[in-house]
Amino acid sequence: MSLTIANEQGAHMKCKRFVRGDGIDTALIMTWKARSRHELDRVSRVDMFVRQPGAAFRELGFHRELAEFLGWDLPQVPGFNAAEVSLYLEALFPLFYVEQKSGWSGVAPRMPTYLGIRDVLRRSVEYVLGLSALERLTALAAVKSEEDEVKKRWQSASDRLGEAAKSLNCRVFLHQETPVTPARRQHCVIEVMEEDSWVPLEQQIGVWRQRLGELEQHGVESAGEHTQQAREELSAAETSVREVGARLRLIDEQLNLSRTDSDALATRSASLDVERNRLADLRKLRSLGSTLGISSVSSDVCPTCGQSLDGRETATGIAADLDQTIAEIEAERETVRAAAQSAERRRATLERNRSSLQAALHGAMRQARALRDELAGPSAVPSRAQVQQQILLSSSIERAQRLLDLAGEADEYFDELSSRWQEVRDRLADLRDGTLSHADQQVISRMQSSFQVQVRDYGLRSVPPSDLSIDESALIPVNDGVELTFDLSMGISASDMIRTKWAYYLSLFEAAISSPRNRHARLLMLDEPRQQETDRGSLATFVRRLERAAASGCQVIYATSEDRRDLEEVLRNVRVAMLPADGPHLLAPVMN
Repeated sequence: MSLTIANEQGAHMKCKRFVRGDGIDTALIMTWKARSRHELDRVSRVDMFVRQPGAAFRELGFHRELAEFLGWDLPQVPGFNAAEVSLYLEALFPLFYVEQKSGWSGVAPRMPTYLGIRDVLRRSVEYVLGLSALERLTALAAVKSEEDEVKKRWQSASDRLGEAAKSLNCRVFLHQETPVTPARRQHCVIEVMEEDSWVPLEQQIGVWRQRLGELEQHGVESAGEHTQQAREELSAAETSVREVGARLRLIDEQLNLSRTDSDALATRSASLDVERNRLADLRKLRSLGSTLGISSVSSDVCPTCGQSLDGRETATGIAADLDQTIAEIEAERETVRAAAQSAERRRATLERNRSSLQAALHGAMRQARALRDELAGPSAVPSRAQVQQQILLSSSIERAQRLLDLAGEADEYFDELSSRWQEVRDRLADLRDGTLSHADQQVISRMQSSFQVQVRDYGLRSVPPSDLSIDESALIPVNDGVELTFDLSMGISASDMIRTKWAYYLSLFEAAISSPRNRHARLLMLDEPRQQETDRGSLATFVRRLERAAASGCQVIYATSEDRRDLEEVLRNVRVAMLPADGPHLLAPVMN
């Protein structure tokens, strides 16, 4: 089976596909493409494929070639299993073609679901109408991607700064770990633990420099001259070891208690979740008319104290009903969640303090060892403790200064990210506004006006035509906000459903060609449009409307198996091209 198509630029493409059983896979399509029809016989054939992975974007994928031939730049739209997927041709052509077998079963076009596109009908109609809403959706996805990038960069910089501070047993104070706007931005402060409290690193660097200056001014004494002072410093170092060790043990106990609290809160949260789900199931059963007691769905125990509820009375004589109990459980869940977050923050603080105290303990133990070695060694050699202290102070000052320089660079980087975050948030707010542009409103208004006029002209009887409209958000026909379907309870007859489907397809075309960014294929293929024995007068009006569409540049293909005499009555005074067919069917088996 072969088909020749042409685009608006006058180029022609001939496509040939084989039916099942010819020995060639139906996924193969032979193509010939030329600048004009008479050149098709002189160009080389190119074989392509469909219904195979890559058909929409690979070089030899036919759907990629067809989209390019039509001049369509298919956008990326939100998907179910991926962040974005392409708006495939299979999602667009149901707006141009209605097949007989199941295409007339509803007002809205039957859209493929295997493509994994969210709101596939809406996205397709937006594209065909050339609405800016689809561009806004694409822009929104791009801005969200930029938002995620800012978050990742902020988190990465925060992690680097935190790791650098941790390596020096410092902490980053007054720093936001997630992006904030410039109005909420606070410059971070690096703190180091000195004795029992955290002090700014800049302040501690001043103390270290003063100590180093004093040591350098007096010079390094001999071990003998430093004996008395060494004994005093050794005593102080040993006292510090004991005190810091005691504080470490206390923090370890507090950490164990904190972990126990976190485990208990996690267990309580899980039990509250189970109890809430059980009570919610009970409420659902009761709303359905069940008279079963609570014991059939949950344990008859108090969710707070765990005691049995059988035969018990409340102090007030008033027991909470099911909804009140669920509300109380919800409130307790929030309390437990907040307590768990607080426990986690406390545990993190304790671990930071423990790390700093561990470093202080190691320093005190190192100093005590140096002083003991000095007191036990020769008297004439330089004081080992003073030399070690000088080296330690010089190293601490140098490393601390590098950390402060890194924090300064990080602050500048966070300021830059903060400004970018503000810009991204402002753009997101504009894109999420949800209001249609004036141009989009005009296009949808034309579609709605055309739709209402057509259903009136086709003789819709189930509901007043003025009650029907095109929903701006879903872009489908609705009656009082409800999608139109064949529903006797709503008074929509099967024949009226067919009339509304005629009107929907034609109003979509008429609105699209009036749009400055029209992407309609200018093709309407209707296979047996007279369904449900629709009145011939309505059908004649519809055919005359199709003639107007053809005059506007739409290629209308109307397939029917109706008796030719009945058809001629409908086509009276309508310009048509009748395809030759012998007998009642266009296709007939080949007879040997």
